[in-house]
Amino acid sequence: MSVFQPVQDGQRSLEGRIVSYIRDLVEQGILTPGERLPPERELAAQLRVSRTALREALHTLAALGLVEARHGRGIFVIGGSLQATAQRLSLALGTQDAQTESLARIRQLFEIRRVLEGAAAEWAAQRAQPEQIAEMRAVLAKDQALRTAQDVDRTLISELDGQLHALIAASTANRLLVLLMATLLDELASARSRSLALPERITRSLAQHMAIVEAIAAGDPQAARARMIEHLDDVEQSIVRSLPAEASDLPRARWQDDPRPPR
Repeated sequence: MSVFQPVQDGQRSLEGRIVSYIRDLVEQGILTPGERLPPERELAAQLRVSRTALREALHTLAALGLVEARHGRGIFVIGGSLQATAQRLSLALGTQDAQTESLARIRQLFEIRRVLEGAAAEWAAQRAQPEQIAEMRAVLAKDQALRTAQDVDRTLISELDGQLHALIAASTANRLLVLLMATLLDELASARSRSLALPERITRSLAQHMAIVEAIAAGDPQAARARMIEHLDDVEQSIVRSLPAEASDLPRARWQDDPRPPR
């Protein structure tokens, strides 16, 4: 019996559902490092998806460090099981107090994001290849079209947001960084959904993403880091301002006095 089953319907885009499905197989150890995936046509048939959607999903999985294409040989699994690490990170972000849980998770997640993604932007400005920058710009072009459409599809925008951040991480050529970010995938997706529910974030995040990519393309590490930190600070503060008054009245996080972590 094939490991792969038809991808279930859901609210996410087809590409997002394929990514989640294959990622889960890797994290659960069903797909193991070094294992080759079926040929594209065969895998698309088993998942009952289009080859175009599968191709886009595999591209995202490669950016996350879970699979890689080997010329003339096919697509191979390269990520080991991240499930235990992801569970520990999830537990570390949790609290017992339901009222403070959301605020605590947001604060801690964004502290980690500033460390990881600030470094990622800096290293990307030093190491990104021209084709990787072209991919980032292609994602931005799709993102801009979605964000300026009459009917805004926040689900697709969130996935493109995640894809851009994954591409930036992948362009650092630092596999450990990519794997660390992959373990936070669900937490990051949740934060993006919360952020994009705020009307002002639709246009502001796009402008900030453009500034980050332009700094990377210009080969300016300091500017790339600064633009990324500014973006993350702005997103975090927007989310915290949107929380219920009871949560917002809790003792202020350190970032409200000095939003950037010490270097």
